Amino acid sequence: MAQMSREAKLKEFISRVPGMLTDDEGEYLYRLAQLEPGKGAIVEIGSWKGKSTTCLALGSMAVGGEKIYAIDPHKPLAEEGYIEDTEAEFRKTVKEAGVETHVVPMVMTSQEAARGWNQSIRLLWIDGDHRYEQVKQDFLLWEPHVIDGGIIAMHDTIRKKGPKRVLWEDIFRSDRFHKISIVDNITAARKAQQISLWGKIGKWLTIGCRALYIASRKMRLPYAKPAGRWILKRLTVRLP
Repeated sequence: MAQMSREAKLKEFISRVPGMLTDDEGEYLYRLAQLEPGKGAIVEIGSWKGKSTTCLALGSMAVGGEKIYAIDPHKPLAEEGYIEDTEAEFRKTVKEAGVETHVVPMVMTSQEAARGWNQSIRLLWIDGDHRYEQVKQDFLLWEPHVIDGGIIAMHDTIRKKGPKRVLWEDIFRSDRFHKISIVDNITAARKAQQISLWGKIGKWLTIGCRALYIASRKMRLPYAKPAGRWILKRLTVRLP
């Protein structure tokens, strides 16, 4: 399948499949999955009905990359507002999208999947249980497997308290992550052994832009929210 046909398929897919991703977020996951093929696995924590899984799989397939390890128990989680078992719909989605052979479903919890895991990871996508303790556990279990130069991306980092707190504690305040990238509710960062002074300055400028955007969302002034989004899109780093 040609590159352009995959991109067209992605746009059509995002528009019709249920899920929490915006169009821009889906396309961003597609791009992230194309970075550094051959250097490690792609691991997704939280698949729900397969929307993000398919975006990642299409991106990886476009560059001849690795399969997506899709971790999700697919059981109801009343605390987070999920009341249905989603495994059947997940499998249907990836099959209809034509990525079934490029996805490894791991129908289990993140903790269960981490036992015995021995592969390097080039892209870790965290979008599971959004309560703080669970997000923290997902990060601590899987971050050590991410290669230097690899990417950790997290969802709901603007509107959910759990991901926001883990982001501050383990990525923003850490000297091991830089090149912060923000697309709607996704925040991504590259892992590094060492960050230059300019890298640190750029990182904190991006974090500052994020703070302005969050503040703009709470303002009742006309155009404050669109203006904040405009600033964020133009001043934050986009991972190369």
